[in-house]
Amino acid sequence: MNDSSDIPFRLTQVAQKRLTADQLAEVRRRLEERPEDADFNAVEAAIYVGRSTKTLKRAIDAGVGPARAKNPDVSGLYATNRHTRYRKGDLDAWRSSLIGFAVEFKRFDDLTFDAPWIVTSAGKIWGHILDAESIDAVLRALSDDAVVFATLNEALREAWSDMSARRAYEAVFDDLVGHERAAIKAAGERDALHSEFGM
Repeated sequence: MNDSSDIPFRLTQVAQKRLTADQLAEVRRRLEERPEDADFNAVEAAIYVGRSTKTLKRAIDAGVGPARAKNPDVSGLYATNRHTRYRKGDLDAWRSSLIGFAVEFKRFDDLTFDAPWIVTSAGKIWGHILDAESIDAVLRALSDDAVVFATLNEALREAWSDMSARRAYEAVFDDLVGHERAAIKAAGERDALHSEFGM
């Protein structure tokens, strides 16, 4: 992975070394090569099926998720997903039946995007999984249970190992919120004008 003092690759203008969509597909391909009876942890399962761990949990809670096994002996920071195991065969069966499940979510927070974040051994956010410089670095983070899913604002509420990376993501978040706030204000002004002129 990058030196912790580097700005995440995906936020720099020159992002030649960042993990590309093709490389993420390669991670999925390598996960797919595992035997049918292989166990996946929750994060590996989420990346394999192209959903977040929260989506998998919501699917299970709704009675339409993949079968899972639990290891009650795991505890500690971020242990929520570490004790959950999925058999690859069950994930394959569930993945083939995914059509229509996404439309079950109708609340606003269902539209928020859970992203995979790499966490250091000290429990601090290192950066987004796409900030890793290679497929091997991603697979290493996955095998070390060092990936958690969270929205950007949730990740920014956690401790980070590198303040420059955190500031870069804060800037992205502030920019997105600023644009949304401006759009909402413009819509309010439009409605006020329409109301004033009887439109």
